[in-house]
Amino acid sequence: MSRILVFGSGSVGVLYSFFLHEAGAEVTCVCRSNYNVARLHGFTIKSTIFGEHTFKPAIVSSVEEALSLYDQPFDFVLVCTKATSTTQSSVAAALLPALASHKTSLVIIQNGLGVEKEFAKLSVPGAIISAVTYSPTSQIATGVFSHTETQKLHIGCYPAVDHLKDQDKLDSLANLLKTGGSNVTICEDIQVERWKKLIGNTTWNPICALSRCRDLEFLNSSSLATEFVRCAMEEVAAVAAASGYTAVITKDAIDAQLLRSAGREWPGVEPSMMADMHASNKLEVKAIIGEVVSTARALDVDTPRLETMYVLLSGLDWSLQAQKKMNDKYSV
Repeated sequence: MSRILVFGSGSVGVLYSFFLHEAGAEVTCVCRSNYNVARLHGFTIKSTIFGEHTFKPAIVSSVEEALSLYDQPFDFVLVCTKATSTTQSSVAAALLPALASHKTSLVIIQNGLGVEKEFAKLSVPGAIISAVTYSPTSQIATGVFSHTETQKLHIGCYPAVDHLKDQDKLDSLANLLKTGGSNVTICEDIQVERWKKLIGNTTWNPICALSRCRDLEFLNSSSLATEFVRCAMEEVAAVAAASGYTAVITKDAIDAQLLRSAGREWPGVEPSMMADMHASNKLEVKAIIGEVVSTARALDVDTPRLETMYVLLSGLDWSLQAQKKMNDKYSV
């Protein structure tokens, strides 16, 4: 029986814990805010694709507690936290004791670019698997999650040159997830999929968080809105091309993204960064847009819209956290 540790029991972590649990794996979830409810009742997934299910993995409050439950190493450690600038290094440090064995593969399921860097610094003996997911999921009550529309997971080794060396680890993870009902694709270079997802992530997330508009609302907010979004997407495509991924983001792909948003039911979709903004959560500024802007500057690619959004988003993030600290100070 495969042993799985899931760090980050939010929307993504719980969805993939469900698939692994369904496959018969021994799943242990590290929880924070939903710890008490999950310990008592487990997790409930309400999916328009997979139906409604309640499952009860092992629930712990720390990596150390998880390690104390078993005398053998975990086969896979999944990182499903938000990729914020202040948490990546601390998450990597927290997981290090669980990654001591060459039998343990680290699986990073996070949005953005460069999310693997902090974990690669650990020089762990096992494989590092990077993953890109399309799985609209949200926590609608503590321990209860709503999943809609689609579910896709792309996995590949980091760095890509390790693909052949760690093919068995990729196959093992893919087979487990497929057995549990997940749609999984193995990629020779996972960065191709990261760039593809960045077409929407690097544009719609900042735009909606800054404007406080859902995607369809924004497109209808002014006569220049659609052109602005298209130009921002073209800037992402230019950075991808300069990074060696010339054919990844095509004009057709950009058209499809815009048509998808324009064709939604009113008022459109609220991206995760907009939801985080409303909740005053730390925003994934660096991973979603900062790394793209840094890459553009290093490669001398002009990205005026992305740079502007990055600067403004950094200011918004600072403001949200400053206000949160102030509120916490006076609520004591």
